[in-house]
Amino acid sequence: MTSTALADWNAKRASSIALAWQMHSTQAASTPAGWQEDQALAVVLQRMATEFQGFCRALHDEASEFFAVTAAPGNPSLESTLRQLLTADRSIDRGNAQKKSVAQDFSRFGFIFWQAMQRADGRAGPWSEDLAIFNEMRNAVAHDDTAKLRNLATKGYALDVPTLKNWHSMLDDMVTLMDDVVSLSPSALLGVPRPW
Repeated sequence: MTSTALADWNAKRASSIALAWQMHSTQAASTPAGWQEDQALAVVLQRMATEFQGFCRALHDEASEFFAVTAAPGNPSLESTLRQLLTADRSIDRGNAQKKSVAQDFSRFGFIFWQAMQRADGRAGPWSEDLAIFNEMRNAVAHDDTAKLRNLATKGYALDVPTLKNWHSMLDDMVTLMDDVVSLSPSALLGVPRPW
């Protein structure tokens, strides 16, 4: 069983990202090269960032709901207070879902996010830095920062299909692992079975 957030990632959010890739393929096939393909790749990058941030919010909401209901059964006032405390002033509500903001927001459930991810799966080791670079490119594209895009390209991160495909695969793996790791935390804290 998985969270609703992961089920949505694998269905609605995956379809949204696939549509962006399809738009890119159509654009790439209809023009020889140039800015149109770059614009289409920018749409794919933005869609991935948007859907990942939405997933993070949804997973955090789901874990907060489980925690509040489980910690305060039959006490709606305390449930509401816990829910508000867990979700108030979240970084992922104000900015990109990036290395630091994701770690800060999920730490409210009593674990060190990136350490827990790496303990659960050794592949997660570089993901925090990869996510930072992913967001750096997303911001460079969103703010038309060509100097930053050139700098990223010199480091091996060009706005191209292979780079975006690698990030897409990383995000798929990351959300699956996040689903598992976040499920364990309230379970361990409250001494109850896992929520999903």
